Amino acid sequence: MRDVVKTSVKRKQTPKRSRRRTRKHTAYITLVLVLVAGIGIALSMTLFFNISEISVINETDTPNEEIIALSGIKKGDNLVRIDPAIAAEKVRANVVYAEDVTVERVFPSTVQITVKKAEPIANISQSYGYLLVSRSNRVLEELKEAPREGLIVVTGYNPAQGTIGMVLKSEDEKRDNVLKTLTSAVAECNNEQIKSIDMTDQSDILVQFGENVVFHMGSAGDAVYKLRLAAKTIEQINPRKKYRLTMVKNNQISVIPEDAIRSTTQNTGDDHDNQDDDEQDDNASETTMTTRPNDDDTTTTSTTETTEFAW
Repeated sequence: MRDVVKTSVKRKQTPKRSRRRTRKHTAYITLVLVLVAGIGIALSMTLFFNISEISVINETDTPNEEIIALSGIKKGDNLVRIDPAIAAEKVRANVVYAEDVTVERVFPSTVQITVKKAEPIANISQSYGYLLVSRSNRVLEELKEAPREGLIVVTGYNPAQGTIGMVLKSEDEKRDNVLKTLTSAVAECNNEQIKSIDMTDQSDILVQFGENVVFHMGSAGDAVYKLRLAAKTIEQINPRKKYRLTMVKNNQISVIPEDAIRSTTQNTGDDHDNQDDDEQDDNASETTMTTRPNDDDTTTTSTTETTEFAW
């Protein structure tokens, strides 16, 4: 008998066959990953990450238990399936003094609700009293008799609706942003001398500092800068006299004493044929200061004599 010799024949790996095998491996691995991910998601939304603790950081007077109830979140709910944005909005919509609400997932089983309290910033004048608003124009209270003491009074806004707990809306939508800019600027400056703001003319907004100074600040642009510049200017004038401050261009403030304005107006309107020119010049001439900011956050004040005052 002949011995049978076994031989093994190795197939030559063609590029086409190699690519086919690679695709099969890739598809298999992808399928396994999808199955594992699906099982993981299913378990996380059923067996795992169920809420066992709800933590509340609350600055308002509303009880924590009520905050939790308003959010709609309960112990035992799945942490993955809750919607933090919707829960936060439910709280904010039902708690008047809730300025900002956040709901956060803290894995594996905790929800944290944070409620920041709205701070009253201004009294908005309306036909039947005042609306107390926060920095974000959120209506906090309706005041029918007198404005809240210690806060600025804003006139010329013309509110279209003032529902408590809602954001204030004006009859003129452009005034909404102007009001928010002004109230935010007042809050940032933190100047107790600012008593009222008249925004009737949005190109010539009037700011009352104390009892004696009216500041014509122009538009609401760069409001923080303008208010701070006006405050520095007021530090350099006589606190017992009345003045009119006017923003000149973008970086100067003109200061005119109120009695000089009255004197000039009277001399312009009356017939003084029996008075000589020197007497008129004496009545009209007053000192006007112009304040300019320096690079080192200080101001430079110059004084000039003027005989003409523009309204």
